[in-house]
Amino acid sequence: MSVTITDVKIPLGQEIVDGGISIQDGRIKKIGRRALLPKPETKIDGKGLIAVPGLIDAHVHLRGMELAYKEDFSSGTLAAAAGGFTTVLDMPNTKPPTSSSERLLEKIERAKPAIHVNVGFYVALAESANEVRSMAQAGAIAFKLYMNDPDTEAWHRDPERLLSSLEQSRSLGLRVACHAETGARVAKIEAECQASGRNSVRDFVRAHAPGFEVEAVRAITGLARRARSRVHVCHVSTQQGLRAIFRARKTGTPVTCEVTPHHLILDRKDLNRKGGLAVTLPPLRRPSDARALWRSTLRGQIDIVASDHAPHSLEEKTGSDAWAVRPGIPGLETTLPLLLTKVSRGGISLDRLVQVLAENPARIFGLQKKGRIAAGMDGDIVLIDPKARFRIDSSKFYSKAHFSPFDGLQCVGRPAVTIVSGHVVYDRGEIVEKNCGKVVTREVRPRGSS
Repeated sequence: MSVTITDVKIPLGQEIVDGGISIQDGRIKKIGRRALLPKPETKIDGKGLIAVPGLIDAHVHLRGMELAYKEDFSSGTLAAAAGGFTTVLDMPNTKPPTSSSERLLEKIERAKPAIHVNVGFYVALAESANEVRSMAQAGAIAFKLYMNDPDTEAWHRDPERLLSSLEQSRSLGLRVACHAETGARVAKIEAECQASGRNSVRDFVRAHAPGFEVEAVRAITGLARRARSRVHVCHVSTQQGLRAIFRARKTGTPVTCEVTPHHLILDRKDLNRKGGLAVTLPPLRRPSDARALWRSTLRGQIDIVASDHAPHSLEEKTGSDAWAVRPGIPGLETTLPLLLTKVSRGGISLDRLVQVLAENPARIFGLQKKGRIAAGMDGDIVLIDPKARFRIDSSKFYSKAHFSPFDGLQCVGRPAVTIVSGHVVYDRGEIVEKNCGKVVTREVRPRGSS
């Protein structure tokens, strides 16, 4: 299978050049002028489009299995293709949870015949050294630690036992991603509110106070420093949380972090207006927090922008009781248009966009043949139409989650063509070829390496 993209603009660092890209047998073969490219089986006219590396969403909930009514592997990866993502990393808090090598292998087997883009799987961090090693050997892309879960096993809350698991992850060369929030403190306030009949979004925000994020960031980075383990803080949402991450980095702690588009663009005023549709974890914060997150993204202090795509049924997102609303926002089909709109207004450079959506996720999670346009890299390419104007309409999502707090927002720029391993999966609003995705895994390093 060979594909050549002609007359396309290709960003190379700060410069954008005109040229073409040849993909053969799933890999990028050559970049150059049309006359120098091999004759392909399929040719794509890239006039007016910009080629960027296939985007990588490092934080996605594809659901499936007992939660397939919210999303399944097929609908979720169709949404990814429509959003310009050629690789997504799926979280383990499914039903049943991905908390053992057996569960991971079952999930992989269910996903293989159904995925349309590449998928890697997180697994829940375990206490048992044997289980941690077994899950890594079964193909885990990384471990996930839910510090916000008040019902989590006791070993999560025991620093010395958690330290041992972090040391084990380091020995295997796998990163630990964490939801940084002190779950027991959250649960106490939530229980008090529910007991007294307080169930507004304001009460929800109070239960998830910014200080609880800071406490958790300090705790996990302190342990990571002792374990010499690489940790990744998911969906950082507060200026104080960012400062805790920056302080940890100054001590030499290898900590990376991500931010979501909804925490960059929306704030508490939007939560008050949208109600349940904008309820997410962590909650939307103050405008000053959103501004601080944006500044840090532009400065390169935040490594990744990830959607935290969290689909639910519409019934689960509506209602006046904030505790009954399921937290989460679908983001696979809105992340790139939202950021391209910022590009069109001079708010962020295209080069920085490629870094946070492709290069950095590939580097941080060890996806060695992804994240860049270069000979020998995987043939995952997205062609962007930078001038396309449209309004976000969640009723047209490929995702099963037909809601969005961004509904009606005018965007400038959107993905036009999504190519996975040289196969055109999505082309200007239509799914062209299905089942092109592969399960991506990490190579497990020898014990004792770091």
